[in-house]
Amino acid sequence: MMPAPQRGNKNKGFAFLSYRLLYKKITSMPKIASIGTAVPPHCFPQERIRDLAKLHFSNGIHEIDRLIAVFDNVRVKRRFFSVPLEWFGQDHSFREKNAEYIRSATELSLAAIERCLAGAHHRNVDQLVFVSSSGMATPSLDAHLINRLKLGANIRRTPIFGYGCAGGAAGLARCFDLAKAYPAHRILLVSVELSSLTFQRNDFSKSNLVASALFADGAAAVLVCGDDCSEEGIEIVDVRSTLWPETLDVMGWEFSERGLEVVFSRSIPQLISRHIRKNIEEFLAGQKQSLTAIKHFIIHPGGAKVLDSFKEALQVTTADLRYSRHVLESFGNMSAPTVIFILDLLQHEARTAPGELGLCAAFGPGFSSELLLLRWN
Repeated sequence: MMPAPQRGNKNKGFAFLSYRLLYKKITSMPKIASIGTAVPPHCFPQERIRDLAKLHFSNGIHEIDRLIAVFDNVRVKRRFFSVPLEWFGQDHSFREKNAEYIRSATELSLAAIERCLAGAHHRNVDQLVFVSSSGMATPSLDAHLINRLKLGANIRRTPIFGYGCAGGAAGLARCFDLAKAYPAHRILLVSVELSSLTFQRNDFSKSNLVASALFADGAAAVLVCGDDCSEEGIEIVDVRSTLWPETLDVMGWEFSERGLEVVFSRSIPQLISRHIRKNIEEFLAGQKQSLTAIKHFIIHPGGAKVLDSFKEALQVTTADLRYSRHVLESFGNMSAPTVIFILDLLQHEARTAPGELGLCAAFGPGFSSELLLLRWN
């Protein structure tokens, strides 16, 4: 006689499987599956750029011998530009600058994408989020990239302009939102800035001098995958955007017939010191976490003073910010892509363990912050 079927065990097994699937759906998050970065071909030591800047700004700043020390104070050792230094010795119209932006930003973005998607078929990308604030193009540059890569005709596009230094983190946050809405989608983020091309030869302001000592060019690409994708990677647990009122004049661009002129307030470190701890603690509290739980910091180094303000406000160590400092020293402030360079460096250099948390933070025009809570798995 055959034994009676074990209906109770079968039901228990089905219930257990249903529970596991439900648990996975609740706990799984969008993932950062891969990262690619790229810098342009022209690399210069900070000392050489400083000497040329001193010669140039001495024509309009009487105290240049004292102010040129900013080139040392920002703690940058080298930078990459999309054009040779001789280019800055000549006048260029906004049309010329923007044409160079379109050409160089496209090539640099393609290099970052190729490194990000190495071994993956381009047609597996469902959406493309493009972030940049240092040039203009219509059609936007994501359309140029889609044509060059021969991506699918129905790929969804999200071009974003105006985030400045917060753009890399903001782009990741928007990819998080899209991946939550479309869990089967693979979303490619491309962030590129060519801030060097915005240099204004006839602007002898201190803001322009500081920008000349700090900003550089670079591009980064990130593949973010939804819950239903097979890729593994760093989980994006939560994101938060903050815009502080009455701070519109702190950072950004002025648009003139000569192009984009930098707006760069001296109050940025003080604003960070005043607001950032509360901003981050409220964000982490939403996930029932605290600063003591954060093992890895991916902080945009707006400059050496910004990192010092962050260190003091959060009471973190120099070692906690070592990857931010390394990227600042080695690449300068590349604006939006910088936090992605830091995350990429951390991925290759740091010892991470499953379950450890990371905090990604960047600050930009508005004045605003973009925060992401990351978890290694």
